[in-house]
Amino acid sequence: MKNFMALISQLFPYLFAFATLAGVLIFLTVCSSSAKYNSTKMDTSLNQKILSLEKEDPNTIIQFTGKTNVVINDQTKKELQDTGINIETVVSDIFTANGTGSSIKKVSLLDFVLYLELVKKLDIK
Repeated sequence: MKNFMALISQLFPYLFAFATLAGVLIFLTVCSSSAKYNSTKMDTSLNQKILSLEKEDPNTIIQFTGKTNVVINDQTKKELQDTGINIETVVSDIFTANGTGSSIKKVSLLDFVLYLELVKKLDIK
């Protein structure tokens, strides 16, 4: 028993270092996963708007449109809303919505979402 306790006391600094390193790696993995998104599903203007607002004001609401590979039903609409966006209109497989940059990034990770684009302001004269 004495030998066991001596061994533990000798290994304690190494065990502590290993546990600390493991904790840091887990923390970094969790933090980096929140920044993941699929930029290939976004038009350039939407992607640039999200990136610029993340630095300036991450809570700014962005209006956008999206296209899916399925007709949007109640279940699909719920999955979209669970990302934190607000759905405005739905017509078949196209929707208009608004949300923060981080919620739009989450939408881009949904398998059934094909494309997202920034709403363009119409200049009607």
